[in-house]
Amino acid sequence: MANNYYSLLAPVVDGWTGTITVTIGSVVATVTPRARTSALRVLERMVYEARRVHGASFVAYVTSAGKFYVEMPSTFAIAATGTTDTLTGLDDESGSSSYTFRSPIPGAILPAYGARIRTPITGATKGASLLAGGYGFTEGALKLTGRLTLYDTLANSSTFADTLAGGGVYDVGIMRTDDSTDVMTVERFIVRTSMVGRWGRLGSSGRVVCAVQGVSA
Repeated sequence: MANNYYSLLAPVVDGWTGTITVTIGSVVATVTPRARTSALRVLERMVYEARRVHGASFVAYVTSAGKFYVEMPSTFAIAATGTTDTLTGLDDESGSSSYTFRSPIPGAILPAYGARIRTPITGATKGASLLAGGYGFTEGALKLTGRLTLYDTLANSSTFADTLAGGGVYDVGIMRTDDSTDVMTVERFIVRTSMVGRWGRLGSSGRVVCAVQGVSA
């Protein structure tokens, strides 16, 4: 893959318990996930909490196998309790300055050639027209809809389409595949429909096009 980043889709699931801790000496950075969240959001919080507490660069990205990788300038320990270990693929680790989590993120989708999401940034539904020509109070934020396209081999795209056909809530993020400290969660959305087709000239590449609806939590 030419680009040094991956587009990662991590399912938002219930059942999160416990914590993740990042420890240097006697100083501990702790993240307690919400009961309903995604592994991507948990990793994002872990990165920024570790930076805040330890004042050091904390590198985090995802491997081509869909596993989280973390690194700091000095030796540190990382541990998880409750269900957080299985939901992130983390084993308790110590004695090194870098670790690869033991297993891929459960249910995650990692399209080899990236992803594209198109959706409005924001919007609101206006109230009824007034006699003076204006509008009443807004009725709240619009339910933003858009399109998500995943690019991979045709075989993998068919598998992704089957997975996404069941719908569900996902966090989509951009994660570096090299030594970068940036983890950016792009958007949380509900998958409404999905379909697969060929992409490119070779005939062996595929894409999955999904109708999605943005959600805030």
